Amino acid sequence: MKKLTTLFYLCLLPIGLCVGAMAYAAEATLVSLDNPRIATGIMIGDVLERRLMIEASPPYELPKSALPLKGERVDGIELVGVALQGTKRAGNQRYEVKLSYQVFAAATKPSVMRLPALTLALGGGDAPAEVNVPAWHFWSSPLAAGNIHTARSNAQPQRKPALLDTGPERLVIALAIFLVGVAGLVYVNADRRWLPWMGGSFAQAYRKLRKMPAQSGREAQALGYMHQAFNQVHGSTLFRRQLGEFLARHSQYRPLAQDIDSFFQRSETLLFTGENANGPALVSELQQLCRRLRDCERGVA
Repeated sequence: MKKLTTLFYLCLLPIGLCVGAMAYAAEATLVSLDNPRIATGIMIGDVLERRLMIEASPPYELPKSALPLKGERVDGIELVGVALQGTKRAGNQRYEVKLSYQVFAAATKPSVMRLPALTLALGGGDAPAEVNVPAWHFWSSPLAAGNIHTARSNAQPQRKPALLDTGPERLVIALAIFLVGVAGLVYVNADRRWLPWMGGSFAQAYRKLRKMPAQSGREAQALGYMHQAFNQVHGSTLFRRQLGEFLARHSQYRPLAQDIDSFFQRSETLLFTGENANGPALVSELQQLCRRLRDCERGVA
């Protein structure tokens, strides 16, 4: 009788294992596994990527702690990148795992290597659940068949770089491009009247502001230079209420409309209320604003 009971339990064992496997499959499933497309000709230093798609039923979750640690090295293969991303789909949680491996093993002849097998344990449920990822094998090729002496004997000379044509016409073109570039830099950044349209009102004001030391007691003088430039461009004294008319007639300054309005507002506050200002900071701000207005004046802003 005891023998019959033992035989009965042995018959039930495979059924129990199948039921357990089905329970695991219901709790967590490896939906897809993408290994590298090429399994031959892989050399030292190459990076291989694996993408796993895992689907888990609630309340099971795949924590990041269940993934292998970055930097682990097994049989000359180092894990150099680990990424985990989770999304919900049809009530289940779907996880995308990206693993990047780099080959560090050196060999003198082609050999079979593998990305290691993984067992990912899920948490959150009463019973344990896990997903098994099989190993992936590939052929690793040496950089040179043999040792360092073989590599030296088979080294090929490097091709010399092609020489540039230094004919007279090319030198003339290069010189012309250089001169145009220099002239453009001078036109944009110079303050003197070396080229046409370089002696505008804001260019003159900027020359004066650049020479002014950034210190207290210079506020009124710096504001005066700016107002003088605006008045010259407008043709008469320009007040804040006339800025709309000014910008309509001189559209090149429209990109700085807000800055110009802020300048007039601050100028009115300082000149008519007697409010004290931070002299060095004000002079520095006016220098920057005047330079931008000069660029608008020259059409290079």
